[in-house]
Amino acid sequence: MATLSNKERVGKALDLLAEGLLPFVSPRMSAAAGANGGDWVALLEARDEAKHGRKVAHIKEDPGLLLRVLTEEWRIFASDLSRVEQSFASELREVRNRHAHNAAFSPDDTYRALDTMERLLTAVGAVPQAEGVRRLRADHQRAQFEAETRKLVRQQDATVSVAGQGLKPWREVLAPHDDVASGNFSSSEFAADLHAVKFGEDDPSLGREYAEPVEFFRRTYLTEGLRDLLDRAVRRIGGDGNASPIINLQTNFGGGKTHSMLALYHLMSGTPVRSMPQEVQDLVGDRGLPQHVRRVVLVGTHLKPTGDRKDDGTQVNTIWGELAWQLGGREAYDRLAEADAKRTNPGDLLRGLLADYGPALILIDEWVAYARQLWNREDLEAGTFDTQFTFAQSLTEVVKTVPGVLLVISIPASHDPEKEPGAGGSAIEVGGPNGQEALQRLQNVVRRVADQWRPASSQESFEIVRRRLFTEPTATASADIAAVARQFVQFYARHSGEFPREVKETAYENRIKAAYPLHPELFDRLYEDWSTLERFQRTRGVLRLMSTVVHALWVAQDASPMILPGTVPLDVPTVASEITQYLPDSWKPIIDTDIDGTNSTPARVDTERPLLGARAVTRRLARTMFIGSAPTLRSAHRGVERQRVWLGAAVPGDTVGNFGSAVELLSQRATYLYAEGNRYWYDTQASVTRTAADYADGLRDKPEEVWAEIVRRLQPEARHRGGFAAVAVAPDASAEILDGEEVRLTLLHPSRPHSKGAADSPAMAFASEAFERRGTAQRTNRNMLVFLAPDSKRLDELSESVRHYLAWTWVSGRRDELDLSPQQLKQVESNVARNNDDVTARIAQTYHWVLVPEQPDPGRGAVLAVEKAEGANPRLAERVTDKLTRSGLLAGSVAARAIRLDLDQRLSSKWERGHISVGELWGYYCRYPYLTRLRDRSVLVDGVESTLMSMTWEREGFALADSYDETSGRYNGLVLPGGDALFGQITDSTLLVVPAVANQQIAADVVPPPGPGPVGPGPVPSVIGPTPPLPPPGPSQPTRYFGTLRLDPERYGRDLTRLSQEVLQQLAAVGGSTLEIRVEISAESASGFPDDKIRIVLENARTLGFDQSSFEDH
Repeated sequence: MATLSNKERVGKALDLLAEGLLPFVSPRMSAAAGANGGDWVALLEARDEAKHGRKVAHIKEDPGLLLRVLTEEWRIFASDLSRVEQSFASELREVRNRHAHNAAFSPDDTYRALDTMERLLTAVGAVPQAEGVRRLRADHQRAQFEAETRKLVRQQDATVSVAGQGLKPWREVLAPHDDVASGNFSSSEFAADLHAVKFGEDDPSLGREYAEPVEFFRRTYLTEGLRDLLDRAVRRIGGDGNASPIINLQTNFGGGKTHSMLALYHLMSGTPVRSMPQEVQDLVGDRGLPQHVRRVVLVGTHLKPTGDRKDDGTQVNTIWGELAWQLGGREAYDRLAEADAKRTNPGDLLRGLLADYGPALILIDEWVAYARQLWNREDLEAGTFDTQFTFAQSLTEVVKTVPGVLLVISIPASHDPEKEPGAGGSAIEVGGPNGQEALQRLQNVVRRVADQWRPASSQESFEIVRRRLFTEPTATASADIAAVARQFVQFYARHSGEFPREVKETAYENRIKAAYPLHPELFDRLYEDWSTLERFQRTRGVLRLMSTVVHALWVAQDASPMILPGTVPLDVPTVASEITQYLPDSWKPIIDTDIDGTNSTPARVDTERPLLGARAVTRRLARTMFIGSAPTLRSAHRGVERQRVWLGAAVPGDTVGNFGSAVELLSQRATYLYAEGNRYWYDTQASVTRTAADYADGLRDKPEEVWAEIVRRLQPEARHRGGFAAVAVAPDASAEILDGEEVRLTLLHPSRPHSKGAADSPAMAFASEAFERRGTAQRTNRNMLVFLAPDSKRLDELSESVRHYLAWTWVSGRRDELDLSPQQLKQVESNVARNNDDVTARIAQTYHWVLVPEQPDPGRGAVLAVEKAEGANPRLAERVTDKLTRSGLLAGSVAARAIRLDLDQRLSSKWERGHISVGELWGYYCRYPYLTRLRDRSVLVDGVESTLMSMTWEREGFALADSYDETSGRYNGLVLPGGDALFGQITDSTLLVVPAVANQQIAADVVPPPGPGPVGPGPVPSVIGPTPPLPPPGPSQPTRYFGTLRLDPERYGRDLTRLSQEVLQQLAAVGGSTLEIRVEISAESASGFPDDKIRIVLENARTLGFDQSSFEDH
């Protein structure tokens, strides 16, 4: 069969991804689109049509659509997926776009895409599809290792290989297992799991070391914790009533839970103990094990919440139904069939079931992953969320009372995403809020009754990794290992000042022998530093990385006496890919240019200095500094100490005195290497950044300088008022905020941020004071205030950006003093521009909390309501205007009926007098937040005048009058709206008259027509006084033209020329006409716009005088 290409593998995986995501996405989206009949696809189509102006049909099964929904509508899935799991969907959107555009996929890209798809499918409970992607990934790894092996054989001459003085190469002492040597390690080690061992007899990717009990124990080191676990199992299954009936395996991500369960599974397999390795025989002793132990394996990531149909047609719905089925097939299942069908806890039925089908070993892994899928779902065959934990309590209580039954449950370590945002491993295992709730509930049940398990210590981890990767040492090999350990320690002793103190002690010699052929320093860096990174699974992560390293060194015939950080071949693509998957992508080119590779800076130094190049000193040191520092960049103590750099690189036969010279030369020439005191580290930014970073760190103690820069940048916002009469920027006190009769927006000082739900934030405190008082005086026009405050969390990000901007500006101003090179000058200018744009963008993102007075009940006091004004518009006042207008909290125009509504409801006591003056009414609008907030007096005047055109003014408007004569009780200049009613200028003395009162006065003034006969029906004059002459009739001509046009983005120059010639010139030729022309541009790039293009476009837009111009995330 032909080998699939990388693109074909990704395509097949995307098909599986869509198949697995649809049952997860569709029900949740349908529920969210309930008002639209549940048709979420139609809702998205309508939304896209409104946004883009054209209708595009969506296909529900399209992986691109499903991934888009997961990312853009993430709030709908926030309870089901953790933030880490949601990030998988974001990453896969780019994968799908690249695949759709026929982009090439490198081996690294392919592996990353397949791995991420498998993780996302597992997170949503798509078990079969996740298994299909896993097989594609295993096949890809196998093909990649074979190709890499062929390449390494061809490139042996270029490999860094340094022999130790008088020492055998490690490869002549201890050979790796065949699967490691051949490169098949990953496909067997990391494809296998508890479920695969139980049900995957026909799975070709399942290696013997996991499938066969004897081989499994031959490669498994029995730690103290694992010995204790197996001993308890032997006692419990053997009928010892004092042995632990329930054991809780709870540890961090990659802590060995599944491996321990596999050990229990194989120990109870019925395989004769005498065929097991001696240490297993010694552990069991003469106690013996029952001939037949029923083994139940329940792995949550492989259990379907929709149930499972067995080969005989039996539908098993619940986890207790599956338990019964595995214990005794259909016969045992029938005993719980009713509880399974009704999805109810079987309760005490479990006691008889376990008693009749014992002895039994019950292993439950990934229970949290299974239970979290049931949250807030009443329609799933697996039962409800609450029933899961009722069953868990029943199961634990029953197991305690049934001899010969052992229950082992694996639970992820606790993880609070708010307090531990970096605990990515726990987030992956637990999931979102639903997973957190499931974990908490399960812990409450299990911890009461279960004994805890002890994971492996760091010292034991040496043997775990060594035994899994390498064959057992012979007597001769053991002697060679002891000789190597002794010579290393003696070498360290001869250079005692160059290495850490502990390496000269006997205990360290024992560590070398225990870890051989891997050096303890390599172990320490991986377990202490790399294991803190997201997705690095401690022992399993070390195994995975070191299998790749050992394979590469074995094929290259490495001559080194041990495998140290300095001998990790980062120039081999598979090794570099494996280690950089835990780091940002920006590390890959840095490794190629500054750390390892034939053309890297260390390699050039070694080539130029034969004394160093003879033993690849510089290159080994660079590798060691990378291994020791890369995972520490975001920690408080980044970098690796000089003595540990020497320890990770030196082997007997090296001249340690040359190491200092090599590091000095490398520091002078490497772009990304930093040195501070006796610590070294590689960074993702060039070293000129260090000067700016130090200055920026110093600004943390000078927040006033950061605030001053933010205020300076806010000042221009005063010229862009939006729907406000004025904008005040960062007043220091309430006295600086005018008490005027127009709505003012006040941008609060950056020292006064607000956070969601905080009633006592600095912003709230200041706004409350300004609302009540102006300085020491009471504020009169309290309804004319609106405040815009920065978000406290985003303010931290903004402050960080400002510090960087100020730092780079400071460096730019001292270019001569710092003696910057042309390349560094270019970098400084680029960073100044980039940080300047970043600060500008972040200001708009940070200032989004609108504090606005509101008084829903006139009988109660006013409060400051909080609105969130976000959007793409960088002009703060315009964005706030849009938000408040849509929320009904600010009006730039008002209809007569709205004024009438306020008069009838809020101001009824004043309106009952029969009239109210415009001046008095405007005063109320300015003072009382329970009335509509009008921008300024002109809005009210326009609203009052609009009543004249109303045909329903008696219900929704009012009459107008110039004044009221108290003596006669009549209104002067009374005008009733409707028809051709006209009124003079609206002033403060203009009266709004109650329609009924106005009609009474008009009715009293009606004069009967002359002549005999009764008065017939006819029109009643609506204006007291002479009627103004009507304008002579005549034909009317259109006075305004408007039009919109969508240009062809490929030929916009042609279209703009035709638009100018055929439309604009014709309009401009009309005498007295005025033209207003607006241009709107929207551009999107799936891969993101590069920094240089962003800078050029923004600078050109500013030069051309664009009103609005910005880039944003989709």
